[in-house]
Amino acid sequence: MDFKKMLLDTTDQQNHARWTGSMYALQDVIRHMKNLLETEGCTNKSFASDIAKHVGEEAKRYEKLIQTTDMGKKMKEIEDIK
Repeated sequence: MDFKKMLLDTTDQQNHARWTGSMYALQDVIRHMKNLLETEGCTNKSFASDIAKHVGEEAKRYEKLIQTTDMGKKMKEIEDIK
């Protein structure tokens, strides 16, 4: 049994799961902020817009991190096949 490979695979899978969860959380915040801007009558649109922009940039950063994992690359390949 190759323990080094097993540990590297485990770390890769944990990083993929962590970063994917973070990306989904940020995307949820973006949707909420857009909802505030569009339907809830948010009075400080500049603040909400700045937050949505920042969170969007963070979501993109996590998407890039996800693609650095072997698991992320495999999932992208599966997604591209569809």
